[in-house]
Amino acid sequence: MKKPVITGGTAVDHFELVKNQFRKQAANFSDKQSNQANASYIRWIVDSLPSAGEGRALDVAAGTGILSRALAGRFGRDVAIDLSRDMLEKGKAETEQSGITNVDFVEGNVERLPFGDESFDLVVSRFAFHHFPDPIKVLHEMKRVCKAGSPVAVIDIAAPDDPELASSCNRYERMRDPSHTAALRREELEGLFREAGLAVESTETLDVPVDFNRWIALTGTDETVERTIRGELAGGPATGMRPVRREGALFFHHTYLKVIGRRR
Repeated sequence: MKKPVITGGTAVDHFELVKNQFRKQAANFSDKQSNQANASYIRWIVDSLPSAGEGRALDVAAGTGILSRALAGRFGRDVAIDLSRDMLEKGKAETEQSGITNVDFVEGNVERLPFGDESFDLVVSRFAFHHFPDPIKVLHEMKRVCKAGSPVAVIDIAAPDDPELASSCNRYERMRDPSHTAALRREELEGLFREAGLAVESTETLDVPVDFNRWIALTGTDETVERTIRGELAGGPATGMRPVRREGALFFHHTYLKVIGRRR
């Protein structure tokens, strides 16, 4: 599969860019009003995933551990790994405040997971694949640390099936957040699973409205770039982002894509 475009240099440079971007986002990432912390969207994810009593779950590129905390009651131990120390520190504080005691936060590069083979009963990644310079490498690592016969799940924003619209959506996402590489189309993500040797068991999508102002504020996007994106979404040819006005406010749509596979 063709790798996503990395702007600004090598994969190492890109990971530094990711750290810088999420340093800005950490403080407000778990905002209860945001889509990433929306309780109904989290249920849509968690209800499709197993529980394993005393087993262990791994949340890859976990950010502030929103999904890890949601899984805490279903597993004996959850591990949240992320590249961003700022996101992890925020997640630790939020987890302590919630009274959850079985989530561990680990700083690390998801292309080289610091765990032994077949260490986890579930391996999942949420809203992160569109930041990876080499997503198949990460998926191979997720498979490696997952026990045989156990599930591997990826939840991410999906690009439209039309390649031109997919290119347009990704262009806007990179303008807003330069650490964005590429949101994948459904067939591309399913193809990655097959390439990694994971049997795809289910694929679901969910259409989600996005408040433009909240979306742009999270990343601290430059005002000039913000005006450009807002202006282009407010009129002109189709972009694949499906903008709408709600009581005068600008919204657009993300498609959440959930692919669950199993290690043979």
